[in-house]
Amino acid sequence: MVISNSELGAKEFLSALTGSNGTLILDFLEELDGRMPARNEAELLKKAYSEVKDPVLAFQIKKSLRLAAFKLKKTELKVSAEGLEKLLHDPQRIDDLALGINTIEAAEAFLVSDYFRQAEWHNFPAPILPNFCIFFKKYGNISDSPALQELTRHPDPTVITAALAALEKIDPENLQGIIIPLLDSPKNVVKAQAIQAFYRWNRGEALKHLVKLLFSSDEQEVILALHHATFFPFPEIESHLIRLLTMGSSASILMRITQIFKANANLDLPFKLFWVNRTLEGQHQSLVKGVLLGVVRALADKKLIDCSIQDYLDQLKDKVKAEEIKLLKETCKITHEEAEESVLPSLEDFEEKGSFAEASPKPSKSADTAKPAITAIKTPETNFENYNNLPEQEKIQQLTRVNQGFFNDNKHHFGELFAAAKGKELAALITLYGKYGKAEDSEKIKKCIKNENPDIICASIRALANLDSEFLCLYLPQFMQDKNGKIRMTATRVFVTIDRERINSLLTSMIASPNIKQRSLAVATSMLVDFNIVRQPLVDALSKETSVEIIEKLGLVLAANPDRELLSTAYKIWKNSKTSLMEEHQKAVESIAEKLAVSLNHISTPQELLKEAESAFLEEQKAANKIAEKQALEKLAQSENNEKTKKEVFEQPLEDSSIQDILTSSSSDPKTRRAKITVIIWLLVAVIWGGAMAMLFLRFILGE
Repeated sequence: MVISNSELGAKEFLSALTGSNGTLILDFLEELDGRMPARNEAELLKKAYSEVKDPVLAFQIKKSLRLAAFKLKKTELKVSAEGLEKLLHDPQRIDDLALGINTIEAAEAFLVSDYFRQAEWHNFPAPILPNFCIFFKKYGNISDSPALQELTRHPDPTVITAALAALEKIDPENLQGIIIPLLDSPKNVVKAQAIQAFYRWNRGEALKHLVKLLFSSDEQEVILALHHATFFPFPEIESHLIRLLTMGSSASILMRITQIFKANANLDLPFKLFWVNRTLEGQHQSLVKGVLLGVVRALADKKLIDCSIQDYLDQLKDKVKAEEIKLLKETCKITHEEAEESVLPSLEDFEEKGSFAEASPKPSKSADTAKPAITAIKTPETNFENYNNLPEQEKIQQLTRVNQGFFNDNKHHFGELFAAAKGKELAALITLYGKYGKAEDSEKIKKCIKNENPDIICASIRALANLDSEFLCLYLPQFMQDKNGKIRMTATRVFVTIDRERINSLLTSMIASPNIKQRSLAVATSMLVDFNIVRQPLVDALSKETSVEIIEKLGLVLAANPDRELLSTAYKIWKNSKTSLMEEHQKAVESIAEKLAVSLNHISTPQELLKEAESAFLEEQKAANKIAEKQALEKLAQSENNEKTKKEVFEQPLEDSSIQDILTSSSSDPKTRRAKITVIIWLLVAVIWGGAMAMLFLRFILGE
């Protein structure tokens, strides 16, 4: 892929070449070697070569740099089989050998393979071994497997990953025994390559390892995981990539996710992206909009949509809105009208603009069908004079058409209207102040926050979010638990835009509340926020919940955001649940499995997904039983040792010398000295007491 001339493109190119991930660098160089490079790419190769310290990677970059230079000079580089055979025996020309391996004609590959084998290529210096591995990946056969297997124990991670990639192609059946130990390799590049190969034998476990790498706190590990994710079936990784997209990723990560999405664009993907983006905010939402637009354009390029991009986006928005209304009615138990008023407004301004990571936006295909802009009020005197005579709906329409300039020029008139307005008209005025007002305007809106009209309260919440969010935060937790669904939803969504951490804490405490009403409200409210905020609290709630109705709601929310990890966790909760609640948990698990099968584009049926979850559960139980058994044996052994020690102590004969030792041994410890003195005193007391008793006895007998 030719890089753009932009600073971002050059930076990404250089970053890819100078990183620590040998697998990424090798694949990048292999792609570059297979085409005509751009001049700026050759310059960046030269810069990277001067920066990279790893001898294997530096050697590979140098090879590609030399090859690029030959191509840019239009110099034909052709090496014969006989020429390569000579280079194999000249250690001083290892650089030329690497170029020859890269450029040998496919027609001569069979003959060259024998030369390499006779020269025992796997014993060559580490820097050139990846070139041999890439060659045998293309032209090798099962007879090359032993040499490649030997390289999987090489000390250099780049050599190991190159050997694994070749084995995966020419001898996959015998690879399992090599891969399993490498899944726990401390070298991430090796681990990632092993994960990719392991998918053949155990999809669930391979994906579990990949997901762990995908959500690492180290950006380079995430980029490495994204590289290997492209080798997995797209439906298997789609939900994880969407989740990663919503977690505030860096530009480098977003660009790579976008490339994967565009390469695998399908008609279901835009809806999924639109669905998760509706709960995001600000710059993050704008970036994901760009990713979505890139996917839609890819669909248009593939002729998979039969309308303009803008029309498609409008239809998509309506579809998302309908689905959200349906879920709100099911989870929040509200009317259709309340649900319709509460849907997220955050994507209302979605228009076709430049997409993320593209050099320049394409012109809109719907420019000729674009809706005309609504003009603002042009004659304020006439409108304000007639305003009071207008029906309420027309008043609201006029207020919604006001722009920033008109509002600033006629603020005193709006102040007069504000003092007299009521109901929906007052709500529209509050909204206007929230859009164009200043901090000092918040004082009049604060007085409306305790109004009994839900429309006025909701408008006040949205306006104060812009004008005085600190004041609003005092009331938001209370509004999130209001009996009116519209107020709850508005407060929740506004709270997310102000402070994600605080709403996370609040929802977590509500979901774990001993009050069943609070738990029910919290689960319903979780539909309105980014699922990543509430994922773990909802899973924890499912394992502890005793209310049948709330378990049903939890199942709906979790099934709306399915992935394999979630299904596995829910299955475990089901199998460990109380007998009286097993049926409800089973329904939730089956619902997640059904939605996940759809999300995976039916590459696995719900029954197959449940079978995989069952196998994982049984394996985990078996492992837990082994650990428990081991701990029990250790405890028993320790107990037996203690009993043996006690027996030795109590059965040891007491020698006379032991008393003598107490009386005569010297010690610098004051406590020891005091103990010895105490023993001596008690012995003397016993002697004196015994003598006195003997004298009394004699007097009694003799009668003296």
